Formats: sequence, structure tokens, C-alpha cells
Amino acid sequence: MLCRERDVERYGRTVAACLVRNKDIGRWLVKSGQTFAYRRYSSDDIGAEQGAKNNRCGMWAGHTQAPWEWRKEQRYFAR
Repeated sequence: MLCRERDVERYGRTVAACLVRNKDIGRWLVKSGQTFAYRRYSSDDIGAEQGAKNNRCGMWAGHTQAPWEWRKEQRYFAR
């Protein structure tokens, strides 16, 4: 496995791209509907996410709400 740092996010955690046998693990997770494309740091996986949505892969097989949308709603309703 080979990981390359792409950025450091606001909490100081490393954002990296990791490859196994020349396959991007993050892209595979997005493409199979297991996670969201991390748009804040890269637009590379947006097409893979759209493909997963179109094919109803993984979480896209049913209703899906992004974690940031859920957290925003919780703050709104907590008032």
C-alpha cells in the first residue's frame, strides 16, 4: 500500500490518497457506494459518486442523507 498526502484538514488530520496494486482505495469506496466523494479537498471522485448513484450501488440503493446535512438539521431542530 502507498499513501500520498493531499492536504491537511481543519482539525489537523491528513487527507491522503491510498493505493493498493495501483487502485485508489478511496475511489473504489465511492464507486461502490460505500462513502461520499470528499468535495472539499478534491473533485476527482465526483464522477464515481454519480455513477454509484445512477447504478443504485451501496448506500444509494435507498434513501441517503449526507452526514453534513444531517448535522445541519440537528442543529436547526435543537434550537
